[in-house]
Amino acid sequence: MKIKLHYGSGFVSVEIPEANVGEIIRPWEDDGDTDNAALVREALDSGEAGDFAGLIRGKTLAVLVGDGSRDMPLGDIFGELFGRLVVCRKVIFLMCTGTHDADTPENKAICDMITAAAQEAGLAGIEIGIHDCQGDNLVEAGTTSHGTQVRYNGTLDAAEVFLVLSDVKFHYFAGYSNPIKNFVPGLCSYRTAEQNHSLALDERSTYGVHPWHEDETRRGNPLAGDQLEARGLIVKGRAVYAMATISTSGRIQWARFGEAETVSRAAFAASDRKNTHTVTPTDRLIVSPGGLPNDVDLYISQRALELTKQAVTDGGEVLFVSACPKGIGHERTMANFYDRLTRPIEEIFASIEGEYKLFSHKPYKFAEMIRRLRRIWVYSEIPDELITAAHLHAVQDPQTIVDGWIAEDPGTKITVVDGANKIALYARQVV
Repeated sequence: MKIKLHYGSGFVSVEIPEANVGEIIRPWEDDGDTDNAALVREALDSGEAGDFAGLIRGKTLAVLVGDGSRDMPLGDIFGELFGRLVVCRKVIFLMCTGTHDADTPENKAICDMITAAAQEAGLAGIEIGIHDCQGDNLVEAGTTSHGTQVRYNGTLDAAEVFLVLSDVKFHYFAGYSNPIKNFVPGLCSYRTAEQNHSLALDERSTYGVHPWHEDETRRGNPLAGDQLEARGLIVKGRAVYAMATISTSGRIQWARFGEAETVSRAAFAASDRKNTHTVTPTDRLIVSPGGLPNDVDLYISQRALELTKQAVTDGGEVLFVSACPKGIGHERTMANFYDRLTRPIEEIFASIEGEYKLFSHKPYKFAEMIRRLRRIWVYSEIPDELITAAHLHAVQDPQTIVDGWIAEDPGTKITVVDGANKIALYARQVV
């Protein structure tokens, strides 16, 4: 059986005999082609938001947009949305970069897209900003009950109403990517993100758990709760709306528009129904994050391993198919991500026991998985010596790993996950 996997801007394939295929798991896609613009238009016209036009008429609206590391199909959304914003006195577009680099070609392309769509819609007098977590326009909002000192982009103070554009998917420690994350860490200081992300080491900070979840038993995520509390300090009671989507490879499968908590709750429920899988763990697992931008570098693509790790047994092996054309990650992540990951495994754990440093949860999570498994094979564009130094195993041809697995155990079962950054896997409980 030939199985295609997203890899960078293209695909790679592996051949696996049908008898050795455990499960093939991909993100939700409706039958047939979906029409992005039609789904967005339907959401905007649904009436779930009430008189949104009346709410923003004559007001300053801040539209919060994800940065170039996200794969939300913004062009289709802008085309349907911008004409409805002409009633505003002013519209401020803020790109929520969090701790990512602000100055990238991808971010500039989004700015150009906003400018062109605004001109097409007759939306005049707009302002566009790209957040810098170490910029000089950060202001204080207070401290959360977890001790997170909240400093945020002061441009937000000019807004009377907020509109967040959010593509919802599972997030391995914040529960879900969701409209709250556009504020925190999206528009906060480096230190605010660092203090909040220290809670990623708490095992309760995991995917599928969020304070806005419709199931009361799935609300106890301390990191997500801290983000919600911090958002409240920033928003100060102002109205927050959201265009929430669930998309796969640039195609929108689901869209809702309305008050942020309401549409987020609905998006979480839809994600749980469509992109959650309960699997019987196998001793061999193949994982692709889903191609660009989800496998742009190792720092970004690691989340796919975290979301799928319950599908492989202790002592098993993983083949990670992740192009990583930009290598390990941004320079600012190296000291506390990659450099820590190259230490002896026990030193990695010991290094986290002191004061938490931003990005150090990444090597901690990697080390947990490395210690639990026999090998993690990596097929990527990263030089072999960098892979090897991080306790991982470089491979030049993914088919050789599959063939080796079957030669070692002709009866082995291999689970294959493509588009893993959109999916949450849970191990089936043995009764």
